[in-house]
Amino acid sequence: MYSLGHYPLFIPDEGRYSEAAREMILTGNYITPHVNNVVFLEKPIFHFWLQAIALHFFGVNEWAVRFFPSLIGVLGCLITYLCGRYLFDRQTAIIASVILATSPLYFGAAHYANLDLEVAVFVSSSLLFFITAVKGYHRSLFLFLSYGCAALAFLTKGLIAIAFPILVIGIWILLLNRWNILKKIHAIKGTILFLIIILPWLILAQQSNPAFFHYFIVVHQITRFLSVGVFNNPMPIWFYVPVVIIGLFPWTVVLFQSARSAASNIYHRANNYETELFLLIWPSVIILFFSIPHSKMIGYILPVFPPLALLIAHYLALQINNKNNSRIVLLLMCANFLLAIIIFILTYIKPIIFSPPFKIYSNAMVLTLCISSILLFFAKKNMKAIFVSCILTNIFLLIILMHGASFLNTHSTKPLVQVLKKYLIPQDEVVNYFKFYQDVPFYLQRYVTIVADWHDQNILFHDNWKRELWSGIAFQNNREQLIDEDTFWQRYDGNKRLFIFLNENDFAGFKSKAKQYFFIKKNNHVILLSNQSMIKQEKPLLSKTIKREINFL
Repeated sequence: MYSLGHYPLFIPDEGRYSEAAREMILTGNYITPHVNNVVFLEKPIFHFWLQAIALHFFGVNEWAVRFFPSLIGVLGCLITYLCGRYLFDRQTAIIASVILATSPLYFGAAHYANLDLEVAVFVSSSLLFFITAVKGYHRSLFLFLSYGCAALAFLTKGLIAIAFPILVIGIWILLLNRWNILKKIHAIKGTILFLIIILPWLILAQQSNPAFFHYFIVVHQITRFLSVGVFNNPMPIWFYVPVVIIGLFPWTVVLFQSARSAASNIYHRANNYETELFLLIWPSVIILFFSIPHSKMIGYILPVFPPLALLIAHYLALQINNKNNSRIVLLLMCANFLLAIIIFILTYIKPIIFSPPFKIYSNAMVLTLCISSILLFFAKKNMKAIFVSCILTNIFLLIILMHGASFLNTHSTKPLVQVLKKYLIPQDEVVNYFKFYQDVPFYLQRYVTIVADWHDQNILFHDNWKRELWSGIAFQNNREQLIDEDTFWQRYDGNKRLFIFLNENDFAGFKSKAKQYFFIKKNNHVILLSNQSMIKQEKPLLSKTIKREINFL
């Protein structure tokens, strides 16, 4: 957790969700989340409650908003260990929890303040507690924990908390023809517990916002899955295959062998390998489920990591004394080499992801992979040494990545906000010009005015920040923070001092309409300027002057 505050908030997610939690504390409204004083009901409430608790105790900062995702990530590893010990043995449980903790995607999600890891841990815990209970271990306790975790998953992300357990458990029972299990899972009591946990917020949210159920359930749960509307991130059907391969590195090297071994055992004696069948059905269902809609996000696939970690761990535990590991070592070395090439390309040939300041970190990652390959070569006859080498490699890679994360965050406005705070007084107005920089309200701890074409009839047909804000107005007609361009220019030419954040792509249009402007700072693609001088002797910058300064910076 030491590195949670080492890098600025990533936008839009971290900025948006963190600001919603901050405004909960500010307004005292813990039922209806708000972002920049506009209702935000696209997500359930539990994540915001957790963040609000962290902000209350630890202050308004990056470390606080990432505290609970990180803590829940640790909890997911502990539950994987606990259930893995019951389902298999202590050795498998330890290996599985280590695999999960050192998987790049899981580790990264635990250092990122959004909902994906939390819902993944709650859904995974629900399924793990279920299969552990069904296998005869602390049946009642684990079953009620399963229902409780499903309820928390619902309060974190919605209907997938119901869909995933029903699909996975239903297919598992169907394939085994074990319908008698349904009589032993306390379905009525469990459903009552589930409803007791989720209904209070749902009822209060509906009372406060009469259109809540339709918007939350129909628009953002069902319609989004079916992709009937227009939503962001359209991806091909195979999108999650490379995500799992990279996100589980280097453990994906033995994923195929692990799955094949489990499938072979199930094929010959399914009743003796019920747990392995459950762990195979689980990721298969989730990958298929999320591959159907056009809209896909990387973090959605996180619930498949605990079962895959257990399958891989079970396979490795059986191979731990095997001295013929040449094939595994060769695959690991090839994987290291391939990843090193990818990092090199992204750094030097096509630096789309890795910015120039990140070079020192990418070089360190390549060096780590090379050293790892050397260690693997000398450890090829010792599976324990191979396992430890993989663990150490990932630990070093992830530490390097965390230390360089601030250089990957090229959209943060924190450097500009730090400068702005030197000049800002309560009477000033802060404006986002035709783009909502969602970390600005959080860092400034105040609302901002957002300029956009709010009369556009197509706003609701695009999945972006404008639709989010415009939809929020339907619940609470508060347009104070949302203004059109005409209103902005009236204020700009008035007596009030404005500070404007805008993208460099919008600057040409801006300067053609502004009589004068005072340049403050530029960071990456974001410009900060004002309509009035911060220093009495300062002269306004004209078009040629400011263009020259921007190019220089």
